[in-house]
Amino acid sequence: MKNRRLLIQLFIIAAMLAMSTSLAFAADYFDFTDAGKGIVHVTYKSSSTAKVKVMIEKSPSRYVYDINSSGITENFSLQSGSGTYKISLLRNTGGNSYALVSAKSFDAKITNANSVYLNSIQNVSFNVDSAAVKKAVELTKGTDDIGEKARLLWDYMAKNNKYDFKKLSTIRSYYVPVVDDTLRDKTGICYDFSSLFAAMLRSQGIPAKLVKGYAPNYATGYHAWNEVYDAASKSWVIIDSTYDLQVIKVKPSAVTMFKKSSEYQKIYEY
Repeated sequence: MKNRRLLIQLFIIAAMLAMSTSLAFAADYFDFTDAGKGIVHVTYKSSSTAKVKVMIEKSPSRYVYDINSSGITENFSLQSGSGTYKISLLRNTGGNSYALVSAKSFDAKITNANSVYLNSIQNVSFNVDSAAVKKAVELTKGTDDIGEKARLLWDYMAKNNKYDFKKLSTIRSYYVPVVDDTLRDKTGICYDFSSLFAAMLRSQGIPAKLVKGYAPNYATGYHAWNEVYDAASKSWVIIDSTYDLQVIKVKPSAVTMFKKSSEYQKIYEY
C-alpha cells in the first residue's frame, strides 16, 4: 500500500499549507451537516485529471485521502473526537506538489464517540442496498445478541475468503476497497477484508474500526485489521480476520477470534 510514499506526500502538503499566506474558503465543497455524527461530506467536480486530496486535521492527528473529481460525494470520518477541525482540499500540480483549492475550520460536537464507527465512509462504504449488508442480515438473522452477531460475521470472514498475494504486489497507493466486490470475489488483501468486516458489523449496529499499522507476529509489512466494540466489557477488542482466514485452513485449532493488543501497533484508525 506504499505507506512511505503517502507519508512523503503528507509532509509536502503540510509544508505548503504552512507557507501559504492566504486560504481560499469555499464551503460548498464541504458539508458539515453530520459532523455531530462523526463524518464530513466532501464533493469535488473538475474536468481536470489532476489528483486531488482531502486533508483533515485536529491536533495532533492528520489524515490525508485521495478523492474523486467526478462530483460524487464521499464521506470522511472525524475519528479524533469532538473539537475544532480543519479540512483542506488540494490539487496536484506535478510530482509531489499540491496547490490549495479550499480550506475550512469547523467545530464538531460528537455526542457518542462510538457512533463515529457506525458510519459509511470512503473506505468502509455501504448502504441498505449493499450486498454486504444483505449478507450480514442473512448471517445474523437467528440472534439479537450483539456479541453473537460479531462472532457469526467473523466466522464467515475466516472460513469463506482467500488471500490474494498477486493483488498485494500490484496495489496502488490510492486504492480503496469496494466491500461488495470483496464479498463477491471472496478474495483480497487485508485492507479489503477489514473494510468488508467493518461494513457488515456497522450495518448491524456494532461499532467497528478499520485500523492500519503493524503486527509483526501476524503479518509482514503494513497491515490492516479491525477493532470491534464489545458492549459487555465496554472496551475495544482486536479481530484480525486476514490472519485467521489463512491459518484456519491449515490449523483450525490455532485460530482465536480476539488478539492481544500488545501485539499490534496502530498508526491510523477509520
